[in-house]
Amino acid sequence: VFVIGLTGGIGTGKTEVTHVLRELGAVVIESDKVAHLSYRPGTDAYGEITDQFGKEVTDETGVIDRAKLGDLVFSNPELRMQLETIVWPAARDWIEERLILEKERGTKIIVIEVPKLFEAGWEDLVDAIWTIEASPAVIGQRVHTRSNLSEIEKNARVEAQMTRVERVERADHLIENTAKLADLREQITILWQTNPEIQNATNN
Repeated sequence: VFVIGLTGGIGTGKTEVTHVLRELGAVVIESDKVAHLSYRPGTDAYGEITDQFGKEVTDETGVIDRAKLGDLVFSNPELRMQLETIVWPAARDWIEERLILEKERGTKIIVIEVPKLFEAGWEDLVDAIWTIEASPAVIGQRVHTRSNLSEIEKNARVEAQMTRVERVERADHLIENTAKLADLREQITILWQTNPEIQNATNN
């Protein structure tokens, strides 16, 4: 099995890239969705989050309100780090179990989509790191059209991301998103078809 870590800042187009990679045959694990599993009542992380941030981050049924939690932590770097300290280990445990399962199933290519892969220190989970980057104009347009994020959270999330330069320096491959889906699809397909590690994994 060959494991790719896909990273990139908010608004760079990671969702579109994962769609293409799925079409090409990869199993995709989205770390944000995995992290949200830890918010469920009854999990260890749920207890830690409500102890740390109080019941004001839950709705009337006791479920963690991600919008409330996001507004709180993304405007405060210290609180954001406290949340990440709780959520990242829980998400990693789940992902490690999923990797074992996929290997047992005979899966050839796995993509772990992790916006903050380097910050979380998850490089050891993957065999190669791909980063997707876009121009500030494209990022700005994408971020500010997301209706599920408040203005505070939109701005704070951009500021909280590792810089493009840092990601590009540490990644094995760079995917440039020009906002043209056809170009993005072609770029990923060529990388998939010409990458020796992918070809080796899929042919064995």
